[in-house]
Amino acid sequence: MKKRINLCMCLLAIATCIITFVATLTISYQTALARMETETMRQASLVAAGLEHIDALDSDEQQAYMQAVGKSDRSRVTLIEPDGTVVYDSNYDPSQMENHLERPEVEEATHNGKGESSRTSATLGQQTYYVAKLLSNGQILRVSNTTDLVSDDLQRAIPPLVLIIVLVIAFSVWLANYLTNRLVKPINTLKLDNPLENDIYEEISPLLHKIHTQNEQLQKQMDKMRHQKVELEAITSNMSEGMVILDKEIRILSVNQSAIRLLGSVSQDFAGQSLISLSRDQVLNRRANEAVKGKKTEHRMENQNGRQLQIFCNPVQVDGNVRGCVLLIVDISEKYAAEKSRREFTANVSHELKTPLTSISGYAEMISNGMARPKDVAGFAEKIHTEAGRLLVLVDDIIKLSQLDEKAPMTLQFEKVNLKKLLETVSNQMKDYADKKQVKIHVQAEDVIASGVPRMLEEAAQNLCSNAVKYNREGGNVWLRVTKHGDMAYIEVEDDGIGIAQDDRAHIFERFYRADKSHSKTIEGTGLGLAIVKHIAELHGGSVGVQSYEGKGSIFTMSLPQSSN
Repeated sequence: MKKRINLCMCLLAIATCIITFVATLTISYQTALARMETETMRQASLVAAGLEHIDALDSDEQQAYMQAVGKSDRSRVTLIEPDGTVVYDSNYDPSQMENHLERPEVEEATHNGKGESSRTSATLGQQTYYVAKLLSNGQILRVSNTTDLVSDDLQRAIPPLVLIIVLVIAFSVWLANYLTNRLVKPINTLKLDNPLENDIYEEISPLLHKIHTQNEQLQKQMDKMRHQKVELEAITSNMSEGMVILDKEIRILSVNQSAIRLLGSVSQDFAGQSLISLSRDQVLNRRANEAVKGKKTEHRMENQNGRQLQIFCNPVQVDGNVRGCVLLIVDISEKYAAEKSRREFTANVSHELKTPLTSISGYAEMISNGMARPKDVAGFAEKIHTEAGRLLVLVDDIIKLSQLDEKAPMTLQFEKVNLKKLLETVSNQMKDYADKKQVKIHVQAEDVIASGVPRMLEEAAQNLCSNAVKYNREGGNVWLRVTKHGDMAYIEVEDDGIGIAQDDRAHIFERFYRADKSHSKTIEGTGLGLAIVKHIAELHGGSVGVQSYEGKGSIFTMSLPQSSN
């Protein structure tokens, strides 16, 4: 704006100077021309008066007078006889001049006593102004001046005028620049944040009031947007799910930390970058491209940490047009593991149930078909009874696990449990079984009170003790201990039996897992005991672990919160 104002003012000043210069020359020319005509008329009157005064003199004296007059000024003086013959001319030889009777000024003077005209002289070839006067003796006096006299005067005046114009233009440009700065400076220093505080031109007050109103509206909108942004950031940053917002060119508009973590990227500012910079998974990028075309898509992938991710790609439409898409990333590892566990559990249950049922069905079929000898019927019935018992134990353990899966800690009725007495009870319950296996059980326990469900804790301890006896050697020992540390109580079950191989330790708490494959057929068990122990410990807010050395024995430790009262 400043340049435009400055340029306009400079052009206006220059145009004004040029117009003034042209107008001055035109007026000066017209004024000089009018002055020349007046001077020519006055000269003609003076010369005519002089000729009338010397009329009584002879022709030689009159001729001398005419020559003196002709030399005294730049004007051309001509004396013409009544018949049009030129008898004297101050600038040209009269004998060479044609008859002047038909000249307009001569003809007019002949009839009116005075005449004038302006034309190109036939003798001199220049634009000339003529004044003719009729003398008393019938002669005609003509005085003329060329316009070159005026032009010469103007030419002499032009250089000073041009210099003046140049100086005026230079001053005008400087003044225009100065005034422009003075004019624009207050506008450039406007306090647009507080427009009403500006005290400048009255003409822009309505504009300042409008800016003030718009500033208030913009501030409200910015505050609202800032509040919404804070809310969105607070929501997205605390989401366990990942969220990525993309535009229609698959450029990232927003991404939360959960998405960066789940996709295995390094935390940085991804705004404006392509989705490929966040995840190089080609299928995910194809799904995102499909989403920005208006199609809802899903993608399941595994990240670098082995976590299972479910990604939902939903297009974002505004006024019916797709403007981008939103990716919602959900960690379904637990769900995936649960589904896998259920599938494995179903397969294992089917397998475990099939074995005793096959035996029962086979023996029963032999008896019903009469294939069994009478003396073998009792043995077959005993085997059917044994397998049925094994089946009942297995079903009972499955039911217990199902019940434990459905229970939550807040639904349990916790009581104070003396762990020393609990282990003594378990030792008494397992004594006959241990004697049969020729294993001794030793209780080494402190009086420690834990908070829990007595029946569940007793079952967990019984399972640990049963395994310690079951997988022991003849003449072996089992130690039942209770210790405490801080707010936690610990039940330890140690044996000096066959131990657990290192590769099996990570899996022994899984359902139906049997660590000792070589003895799995001969040693009774469902493979669910340690899984039940793990569930009981977790329901009580504790955990279970194992230390084992193959061929030397194992130590199982279950932690439980102590009673606060």
